[in-house]
Amino acid sequence: MAGPSQVEFPGKQKQKIRMRGTKKASGSVKEKLEKNLTVLLEEPDSVLPRITGATSRGLLRPDKLKACLRELNKIINKREDPKWLRKRMTKGGAIARAFAGSLVAAHEENVEIVAIFKHPVYGSTSFIRRGNGRPAHLLGFQMHSNPEYRLLAWEELAREGYWFFSWEKEFVCTGVNPDPPKEWVISCLNDSPLKFNNDGDVWQIGDGSNFVKLVFADDIEVKISLDSLTNKKVSFVKAIALTMSPPRLGDIVDIELNYLPHGWPEDKDVSDEAIEAMDAVVQRWLRLEITDSELQRSIHDSFCEQLDSGLMLDNTWFDIEDQNGFLAELKGSDIELEAVEVILDTLEGGVKVDAAENAHWLSNDVVHLEGNNAHALLKATWGKCGMDILDNLFSLTGDDADGPYEQQLKGKKAFGGFLRELDSKQSNVRMIRKFPWDSNALPSPLDFADSLIKTSHAEGVGKTTAMARKSGDGSKASMGWAWVSVHGKSESEAWHYEQTIRDKGGDWVPNLKLLWDASTLVIEEGDVEPYVAAMEKLRNSTGIIDVLPDV
Repeated sequence: MAGPSQVEFPGKQKQKIRMRGTKKASGSVKEKLEKNLTVLLEEPDSVLPRITGATSRGLLRPDKLKACLRELNKIINKREDPKWLRKRMTKGGAIARAFAGSLVAAHEENVEIVAIFKHPVYGSTSFIRRGNGRPAHLLGFQMHSNPEYRLLAWEELAREGYWFFSWEKEFVCTGVNPDPPKEWVISCLNDSPLKFNNDGDVWQIGDGSNFVKLVFADDIEVKISLDSLTNKKVSFVKAIALTMSPPRLGDIVDIELNYLPHGWPEDKDVSDEAIEAMDAVVQRWLRLEITDSELQRSIHDSFCEQLDSGLMLDNTWFDIEDQNGFLAELKGSDIELEAVEVILDTLEGGVKVDAAENAHWLSNDVVHLEGNNAHALLKATWGKCGMDILDNLFSLTGDDADGPYEQQLKGKKAFGGFLRELDSKQSNVRMIRKFPWDSNALPSPLDFADSLIKTSHAEGVGKTTAMARKSGDGSKASMGWAWVSVHGKSESEAWHYEQTIRDKGGDWVPNLKLLWDASTLVIEEGDVEPYVAAMEKLRNSTGIIDVLPDV
């Protein structure tokens, strides 16, 4: 259904309609465009590239550059005829259409509305849309004073294999051969975001053994330490590449890369695969696929991907046998480092842990950690290695291990706190497991003596005083009296025990004291032999016929 008709009121001004993607030109934009268009109209030859090399690919292949220039020369001869230019800006080659359209704009007295050119590399800028020339071509002619923008007018020919080099003082086409002028190279290096030390034809920035060297024609060497690129916000390689078209910097330089991680022995060879992988990264950098700040990390990662074995902590390499060195540089609490040691001992294959603390499992025996934090390694590998950690550190297996394993897998608490809490809970368990027998395996009242000793170490002597008192009648009560006597509490506890109990238990005190002393050696040194010997003496003094279980 048609909408209601609009009512026009007398005296109402007609609304100006602005095309989408346009805006009103600012004063500075108008000034720049008018200046460039004046030059384009009065000195058109000055915006065309100077040809310095061969433009023909052979008799059977057309010379597209010369054909384009012939077309432009026809337009130049007619540049004072706006009517002819308006017809020409809608037909012919793409470059010619843009050239004619820009000359049409040059004849206009006032520039009010400009189009907006947006590009992921060149950013956003303004131009005048006239005819059906491509925006990039129109911008290139109208902003010819900018060494980077002027190249846009010739991008079609650059894709056909012609090479263009642009700098403040000149604009050159070297034809079908990438032969950059020395003046262009020097201009790029002088204007680059890197502040080079220049010694003749050798340009250098930064020190250190890790560097990339670019060798241009005329033997100009540019040596850049990788560290000097790490924190640069403005890209060195981009600044150069954008003043040439096509922007294939790798086609006009020879590359020499020197990279070794810290700790790599001088006499240890680097594999051919690693060298090829690192060179491929540099080529990606020259193609603007990798930023300056990413280059060193990307080179390092490609090096690590070709390793057969080793431990890599950030950018430092350790031999697979040098776990102590690796652990010494790893940040974390003692118990976190113990857990990492379990991972190193039990892991089959290898793992790379990235900056986001994600694990990438490897077939080779390589542990590669971006950063130096033990928490990141534990978090990334817990799903695969958690059970091994619980078993080796806390003697937790099966159902006993399922709870804490799932808890940390889902909850992802800080590993330091998680492991310390678990260690506190399991310390008594680990301590008790050091003893040669389970208490229940011993004949009575030796089982009670063993239980008192373990509880005393785990919870304190005070806890066992009540245990001894509540032991009941018979031999266990006598063992309870012997226990309180060993610990100097016979006077305060005597009224709880009958005389016959005290008499019998008194005979056991010396050997129970021996057993108590021997228990310290079990805990501190893991030595069970004195404990077994003392238990045998206590068995004899109690008159028990049953022999002690095997250790």
